[in-house]
Amino acid sequence: MPVININNLTFGYDGSERTLFDNVTISLDTSWKLALAGRNGRGKTTFFKLLRGELPFSGTITGVPETVIFPMNELPDNEEWRVRKELNLMGADPDIIWRPLDTLSGGERTKLMLANLFASDGIYPLIDEPTNHLDRQGREAVSEYLSSKEGFILISHDRAFLDRCTDHTLVITKTGLELVAAPYSVWWENNEQRMENERARNDQLKKEMSSIDAAMKKNAQWSSKAEGYKNRSKAPSKVAEDHFRRAYEAEKARKLMSAAKNLEKRNALKLEEKQSLLKDMERTETLKITGTEHHNKTPVILKGITLKRYGETIVSGFDLTIERGNKISIQGKNGCGKSTLIKYLAGSGETEGITAEGNIYIAPGLKISYVGQDTSSLSGSLYDIADERGADKTVFSTILIKMGFTKEMLYRDVNALSLGQKKFVMIALSLCEHADLYLWDEPLNYIDVYMRQEIERLVKCNNVTMLFVEHDRTFSEAVADREVIM
Repeated sequence: MPVININNLTFGYDGSERTLFDNVTISLDTSWKLALAGRNGRGKTTFFKLLRGELPFSGTITGVPETVIFPMNELPDNEEWRVRKELNLMGADPDIIWRPLDTLSGGERTKLMLANLFASDGIYPLIDEPTNHLDRQGREAVSEYLSSKEGFILISHDRAFLDRCTDHTLVITKTGLELVAAPYSVWWENNEQRMENERARNDQLKKEMSSIDAAMKKNAQWSSKAEGYKNRSKAPSKVAEDHFRRAYEAEKARKLMSAAKNLEKRNALKLEEKQSLLKDMERTETLKITGTEHHNKTPVILKGITLKRYGETIVSGFDLTIERGNKISIQGKNGCGKSTLIKYLAGSGETEGITAEGNIYIAPGLKISYVGQDTSSLSGSLYDIADERGADKTVFSTILIKMGFTKEMLYRDVNALSLGQKKFVMIALSLCEHADLYLWDEPLNYIDVYMRQEIERLVKCNNVTMLFVEHDRTFSEAVADREVIM
């Protein structure tokens, strides 16, 4: 298989102060199952475009085979038997090739596009986040399918998915590219240990810098004292004052000033040296969530309920009890009614055509915070959205900045934001609300792995009550104290 050689690659978008890639040199074997990872906005999708020659750049990129990018706008013209074979390998219904694309579910479209991708000969696949429309079973089927292939680059924020189907990892960091011959979790664990070592080293350097700063302040006082001697030596002489006394004090002042200046220079050099040793580490700011405790210890009880959407039965004979402090993961195949249940409990059933029958108890006065899959309800400026939801603007903007927003982005219209940034807005609004029950429907879609880890820590370490749908197995298993299958 050919090798992609990247030499002295430099690229940044016009009008942006930040260079995404600065003098990067690296070689990539196209036989690798290569995971491409990094924070949102770090340049993963841009890297694909550079490999495809879609953007101007400085440096050289050679050895790139013919590529196809996922998701694709048009399906390639492949032989039917090849596509059906690939669909079979994924455990998908081969007959979906005859159905119009707009009648397929998100998961079916994903599998059909991947089947066409690998049914083509001599094509190098560049796969950009295939898990967004896949349930847990679908992710496991697709990851097993990809693990049987070789020669692709894959972007995904699902850690377990990456581990199951890749053997090399390329991470875009703040300072460049890091390549390891191992799955993503191996890189992450090594990086965490390295960051811990660097944090300890940084703390020690800061202590040393503080000592130097204190010494410089003390030296400034010494210099002031020396200046006093100097001025006194130049004061008008008195008739009774001895000439040799004045000469002695002048010489003493001169030596003090010289020593003070030399010490100041040495301390300044030490401080500069320590500052240069401080590492510009990849940081994820700590988020906070403040839930409330409803007086009812069991605020939601559902027994034998049926949920219908526009008259069509979606869920039948379902039981669910939510006790205060529970963190419950709802799992099940796409279309089984997980989102329908969340929307009903969130109180948006009427607008969605959702009705319920059965034994239903929802505690009066229960304060609910809802994060849905759909971001289209967001409109206007971010501060207008905060006003509409009654969120504290200072808290709201602080959370967004911790999530990686710049101050300039806070004044943008929400339509100018990426899907991942819109999801950050919805989560930030939820974190601003003091709720008895948090209902989150696939909150991690489009969110990078660094913030997934922080949101995982946030939910796990706080005593909130939460019902959530999330197909990221690593997140669900770390956070949930109970799993309910629909």
